[in-house]
Amino acid sequence: MNCPICVSIITPSYNQGMYLEQTIQSVLNQTYDNIEYLVVDGESTDNSVDIIKKHEKSIAYWISEPDNGQADAINKGFKHASGELVCWVNSDDILYPDYVSDRVRQFKEHTDADMIYGDVEQGPEPSIKRPRKGRQTSIKDMLKYAECPIPQQSAMWRRGVIEKIGYLAPRWHVVLDREYFTRMAANCLIKYVPGAVAFFRNHECSKSVADKLKWAEELPMYYEMVFNDNIYHLTPDLLLYKNKCLSKVYLKCAKISVKAGKTREAKDFFTKSKKSSFCNYMLGRYF
Repeated sequence: MNCPICVSIITPSYNQGMYLEQTIQSVLNQTYDNIEYLVVDGESTDNSVDIIKKHEKSIAYWISEPDNGQADAINKGFKHASGELVCWVNSDDILYPDYVSDRVRQFKEHTDADMIYGDVEQGPEPSIKRPRKGRQTSIKDMLKYAECPIPQQSAMWRRGVIEKIGYLAPRWHVVLDREYFTRMAANCLIKYVPGAVAFFRNHECSKSVADKLKWAEELPMYYEMVFNDNIYHLTPDLLLYKNKCLSKVYLKCAKISVKAGKTREAKDFFTKSKKSSFCNYMLGRYF
């Protein structure tokens, strides 16, 4: 008799005691049984550890110690995980009850898929939410349009992906999942399956909201690295998207800066966007 596939879920956490128990319960209440749950706390100073201890009999592994950020915490979890399928859920998000069982079934149906993702719902509270759709993408589209239409909370992948592309890059604070999923798209087969499977808590204290200016800092650095260092061994046809991609990135950063009242930075980003756009126009005209 075949044993059911083991799924490892990692929760990185730091001072999220207000939401952590909901996250833990959403994992423990999955309709799928063979789950290895790992919680990696960054030595929180709130009640997080008390919450973890409350559920520790149902948690395969947990630790509370200083780390070098979210990516480092997730990597610690991955290194202790033994499941055939892996994912992470942040300590303020919620997995819907059939998330794991649905993904396991889908991996059995799509044996060629290395990673499967879908849709989520987002908002400040589960009672106030709206859809956040994913869509099928590729490394070409992700670079051409400077986007990553992969809701992190919906994504699960095979252990072999980690063995193939490595762990998350600790240097990134806000683009860590974008970087990892883009790296995944460049080296693996990723598949979009429609359907909301999780709740993304998008509140004022969440990193994606509180650190908006960090996006304006990291996005240009990241995409410059992608094209200049060619960390994904991009083919010549993909390298042609550099200027178009950077133009979109700088424009996005300009809008972020405007909203933050950073006028000088916004002007600099607008100038860079125009320059990259012009370079892309000349490239298309003469080549």
